[in-house]
Amino acid sequence: MFKRISVIALLLLGAHLALTALVPAAAGQGPPPWWVGGGVLWPFFADTATLLPAGGIRDVLTPTLGITAAVCLVLAAGSCLGWVVPTSWFRGLVVTGAVASIVVQVVWISGWAALPLVVDAALLWLALGRRVTAGGARRRSAVPAGDAR
Repeated sequence: MFKRISVIALLLLGAHLALTALVPAAAGQGPPPWWVGGGVLWPFFADTATLLPAGGIRDVLTPTLGITAAVCLVLAAGSCLGWVVPTSWFRGLVVTGAVASIVVQVVWISGWAALPLVVDAALLWLALGRRVTAGGARRRSAVPAGDAR
C-alpha cells in the first residue's frame, strides 16, 4: 500500500511540476510565498535565461512538452489505480512523461529545476531500473509476513 501511494504521489508531483511550465511567474516577480512551495513547487520564471530564445520554438515546445509530460504522468497514476488506462502502458507513460519533463526543465534550466529533475530521475529509475509496473505498485506482497527472508 505504501509503495502504491508513494509511486502515485511521485507521478502527481511530476505532473504538477511539468504543468507549471504553462504559467511561468511574471518577469521581475520573485518566487511565490514559501507557504505555497516558493520556487521549489513553481520552478518557471519568465525572466529566466533559457537555452532557447523567447518566442518561436520555445513558445511551442514549452506548452507541448509540459502538457505531454503531465498527461502521461496522470495517466500512469490512473494505471496504478486501475482506472481506464491499461497497466501494460504504465512504463511507456512514465518514460514519455519524465523525458518530456526533463526536456522542458533543461530548456528552462535554473536552480529551481533541481526538484523537477530529481523527480524525473526517480520516475525513470522506478520504471527502467527497478522495473516497477502498475500492477506491481498495486499488488500486495506474495510472501506472507511470517515467511520474510
